Amino acid sequence: MQRSIIFLITIILVQLLGGCSHERELNEADFRFDGPLGSEGAEIEKIETNLFRVRLSHAPNQPEWNNKLQFEITQNARGNDLVLIVEGPPRYAMNEYFYSWSYDMENWNPVHWNAGFRISPELDTLVFPVFEEDRVYVGHQVPISYEQIEEFISSIEPSRYVNVDTLGKSLGGRNLYRITITDHDSNIPPVNRWAHYYSNSHPGEHNAQWRMIGKIEWLLSDEGSDFRSRSINHFVMMMSPDAPAKGWYRVNAQGVDMNRSYSPDGADKDDQAHEPYIFQRDLENLMESDSPPNTVWGHHTWGGIVEPLLYYVQDERLGPWTEWRDILLEMDTDNLIKPLARRESRPGYGATSWEAGPHEQFGITTILCEGAGAIYTKEENKESGRLLIRSLADYYKGTRQ
Repeated sequence: MQRSIIFLITIILVQLLGGCSHERELNEADFRFDGPLGSEGAEIEKIETNLFRVRLSHAPNQPEWNNKLQFEITQNARGNDLVLIVEGPPRYAMNEYFYSWSYDMENWNPVHWNAGFRISPELDTLVFPVFEEDRVYVGHQVPISYEQIEEFISSIEPSRYVNVDTLGKSLGGRNLYRITITDHDSNIPPVNRWAHYYSNSHPGEHNAQWRMIGKIEWLLSDEGSDFRSRSINHFVMMMSPDAPAKGWYRVNAQGVDMNRSYSPDGADKDDQAHEPYIFQRDLENLMESDSPPNTVWGHHTWGGIVEPLLYYVQDERLGPWTEWRDILLEMDTDNLIKPLARRESRPGYGATSWEAGPHEQFGITTILCEGAGAIYTKEENKESGRLLIRSLADYYKGTRQ
């Protein structure tokens, strides 16, 4: 019954939009699902003019975990509106978050599901406006591809404050990067600088990646100069770089949930998935250095605005955590971020996440930085990152010695 109702609503929408004049009609061959933003195994079927059905496939070794809807219209979009009926496997609903479309993969416009995941997690409809250009890109949240991450890294790498380490290769042959930002000319010795580590483990949570870019841009700005001089900041932008081209939301090529991949007993090449082992071993090396991270952040997306949750360890050199909460509350005049809160217990799946795991292994403060599913623009997501790192800089006063 539910499917029939959604299909009927879709047909009515198509009829209501049917007044457009179509210079060239869209066909299945105009859709590409294997580009930098892709959806592995997706199938498309034309039902009538500008009405298509897309059947999503699933993540590797996870038949109930849908791949996200991501594609490119390569030609013939101009002058056409578009309605998509989308079907997918049931778990981690395909329509839990908004999608975006763009003509250039830089300027994105949100598009929202007709029903939503609470009503119909396996079948829903997207309705697009009349397109003004022939080429169109569609992706999950405010999407960003691995290639665009590389372009971003290339744009900041010439800075004297930036070091980029390639830690290895993904199973698909893509580089695994860690970006480090600090002022090497500072008169504060590295051993006396605060250190922070920021990561993104679920590759389809793109809003979280833009949040990290906001942090990086602030650090490299004039406003970030003081914090640069007295801190070391490590960024892992995308732990599963093979994912955007496949539409994988949570996993790597082995089908391992990347935020259930941490080993609190220590990195283990035989027991861990490929990329998590490489990144955890690198984090352990940082923890053994003269400037071990004081905090580890895991950046994610779930519903609502940004929601930072602390696994907190009091440091005698700092004020209480509520001081940090109050700093952030005062800065956040646009209400992009929920008040900072403590997470008193680890999640039910134990310490295999990239927040609870480092907290247990190293006994340090870690931050589960969630939310932003209701933040629909690139700039607002970046602004939330700028606010978070500004508050961090104000809370972590002076130096660590």
